[in-house]
Amino acid sequence: MEDYLKSLWKLGPKDVGTQELADNLNVTPASATKMILRLTEKGLVDHIPYKGASLTKKGELEALSVVRRHRLLETFLSQTLGLGREQLHEEAEKLEHALSKNLENAIAEYLGHPTRDPHGHPIPGPNGELYNETDLPLSDSPMNMVLTVMQVPDNDSNILSWLENNQIHPGVQLMIVSRDVFDGGLNVTIGNQKIRISSSIASLVKISFEDGS
Repeated sequence: MEDYLKSLWKLGPKDVGTQELADNLNVTPASATKMILRLTEKGLVDHIPYKGASLTKKGELEALSVVRRHRLLETFLSQTLGLGREQLHEEAEKLEHALSKNLENAIAEYLGHPTRDPHGHPIPGPNGELYNETDLPLSDSPMNMVLTVMQVPDNDSNILSWLENNQIHPGVQLMIVSRDVFDGGLNVTIGNQKIRISSSIASLVKISFEDGS
């Protein structure tokens, strides 16, 4: 149930189609439909046939609670056990449902109440608070400006490994020197290193920059 709420939040949180939800969770559309009905009965989801499922306020708070536990666990596993960014998502997925509120609070306290996980994703507060995120996709970013990587995707270990091997992770600064007009691929520099990033991967990386104009 918590996995469905988390997926609805990530995909929506409004008007998420049954097929889209099923694909995201790797389940059959029939299973997704059955769970949506259960969540609707519990007041966690509003479902309009042929339009999609949307989280209610109660459902959104439940989803953010799961997201908070997941991202705190990723941070804890990274800082205490030294797991690589490409390992964290799968391990946190296994543990997030068993984490009690007391242990969640203890982990947050131990970590110093972090606001971002090792992938750079915002960690919701204990009451579902999320700060206003201004990070932009790398694919939409300006050229010839110093950009700071803020977020990388967490659910594809192959993409994460490629990014790590090319030194692309939160905190790294890079610059787009050219953009392919045909496929949107980017040529970037990180220090003295030149890297080509496909448009599909560039859309998954988020950055920040200071506009000096």
